[in-house]
Amino acid sequence: MKRPLIATMLVCSVLAAQADGPTPAAPSSAKPFDPSTFKPSSWSLYYGNWRPDMVDRLVADLVVVDPAALGGKADEVIAAFKARGCRVVGYLSCFEVAKWHRYLPRVKEEWRVKVDGKNWVPWGANEAISLAEPEWRDMLVSLMKSEVFDHGCEGVFMDTLADLDNPSLPEEERVRQLDGLGKFAAAFRAAYPDKLFIANWTLQRSLPPLAPYINAVCWEDFAPKHFGGATRGWMEGIARGIEAQRAKHPFLVLTLWDSAAPAPGSVPAAQATGDDAPTPQDEMRRISVEHGYLPYCTIGGYRELR
Repeated sequence: MKRPLIATMLVCSVLAAQADGPTPAAPSSAKPFDPSTFKPSSWSLYYGNWRPDMVDRLVADLVVVDPAALGGKADEVIAAFKARGCRVVGYLSCFEVAKWHRYLPRVKEEWRVKVDGKNWVPWGANEAISLAEPEWRDMLVSLMKSEVFDHGCEGVFMDTLADLDNPSLPEEERVRQLDGLGKFAAAFRAAYPDKLFIANWTLQRSLPPLAPYINAVCWEDFAPKHFGGATRGWMEGIARGIEAQRAKHPFLVLTLWDSAAPAPGSVPAAQATGDDAPTPQDEMRRISVEHGYLPYCTIGGYRELR
């Protein structure tokens, strides 16, 4: 979910350069897949439409794609990734519904989150749908199958749950939604015990209800600038909170950053000075590794391959 600030000091930027790595070995079919033992050494993410070069460009131990964006090519692309030895996880919005979602007509009006008597719109034109509604939770669990698993994905990348940490959500409503989040997490894990579940940007109060049930959390907008200056203490505080949860419920931490494409004709700083100064992407990866996280950088947006 690429969006402006979810907490008052975190600006949603996102970054970097695609890292080349060895092609992972094809997964063995001798035993059922156990997501709790999956320890990827590389990952990649792409929300865009089909491109003929996308499999070659994105090969990693773990690949996140959006089956809806791939359209009629989804099954073919996901099968191609799996043939290369990748574990493939599919995107699903779990707290917002957009106008283009094909299941929008099935979402009842009374399921929408209300703030000051109006449908709450945490981002753009997308409306928040209440996790306190058992019918919506049940529908989400079924959507994991129809929108993700039926295309061949081995897990779900759960987006938009970070809205539960949005400061514009009234506290009473947040508490209600966090209770629903915990029930949703228990339901999807019970329904799909052999699937990977990655929760995006659920770093603060939204993390504890999810931690017992997920395989990984993605720290989006892991910009190196946030680890310096006035925001450093706040970021390190988030990291300590994550570690407190990982001590009780082991899960992976993925980091994600996207930067705008360089201006035409611009020269990277290291080239301009003729030295070996690290790029911002290098810094992001260094900080990630120091914290024990697995990094991935993009350039110019999650729907671009540069």
